[in-house]
Amino acid sequence: MDSNKKTIVVCGATGKQGGAVLEQLLNDGKWNIIALSRKPDGAKAKAIRDRGVQLILADLEDKASLVRAFAGAYGVYGVTTPENAKGKLDTDMERRQGYNIVDACVENNIKHLVLSTVLLISEEQTSIPYVGSKMAIEQYAREKNIPCTFLRPASFMDEIGGPYLPLKKQTVTAQADSDAKVPYIACRDIGKYARMAFNDPDTYLEKALNLVGDFISGDELAQILTALDQNGKIYRHKPPSRWLMWIFAREWLPLRAMFEEWGRAPHPQSMLAAISNTRELYPDVTSFEDFLKLNR
Repeated sequence: MDSNKKTIVVCGATGKQGGAVLEQLLNDGKWNIIALSRKPDGAKAKAIRDRGVQLILADLEDKASLVRAFAGAYGVYGVTTPENAKGKLDTDMERRQGYNIVDACVENNIKHLVLSTVLLISEEQTSIPYVGSKMAIEQYAREKNIPCTFLRPASFMDEIGGPYLPLKKQTVTAQADSDAKVPYIACRDIGKYARMAFNDPDTYLEKALNLVGDFISGDELAQILTALDQNGKIYRHKPPSRWLMWIFAREWLPLRAMFEEWGRAPHPQSMLAAISNTRELYPDVTSFEDFLKLNR
């Protein structure tokens, strides 16, 4: 540790978001970094240590481990997950994680918490449990008077090929009907906005930033995949099955309905404002096409 540098603790450093934040802060070279992980012996954790970063075992559900990890730090990047070890939505678990992060910040007099929550363009969204739990964490942080910046990211481009954005046999299944536009952001850009917030607290403290890098439909995404395929393969979009969602993932149906409401013209002005503001803060924000080019 360089005694001339302030320390930032990055929660979830082996995950998509935390890893992107870690990368950006390392590139800055202005900070001491402490990375947190529940699996310090994994390959991703080893890769972090190989870069000279201190990695500490900590669990977001274990407040005491966070209090120890945050000791002496200037800032914290906080991120929670609504999905439990069985892959099921567990908003109570996520709320506990967020409250533990905030409480550990209070106990250590953290000067800047950059907390990732979720895109919010309408108060109606808070009735969706997945959104409501993240907003409850934001409110808790405000009540505890922790100096905060809230990053509110859209769906992750990085999920393509994964369970939330499957891509199999040239068929992509996004989160809504084929014609409905869905907001997305690349995790690498979340890292850039987090870096900006830590580097310029006078501008970003007490701000909540909606982050939308692209706003495209499943059909448009399939068209991009087709255009980029070097073997001339044709891609299509297949909407999620509503009856399968009702059986296996009904808790996500309200969010799908909201995506389909937002995603058809006329689009909410608050969504258009989120897109515009994201680009105003960082004009080179990644489009989905650029993301696919970078990761093919």
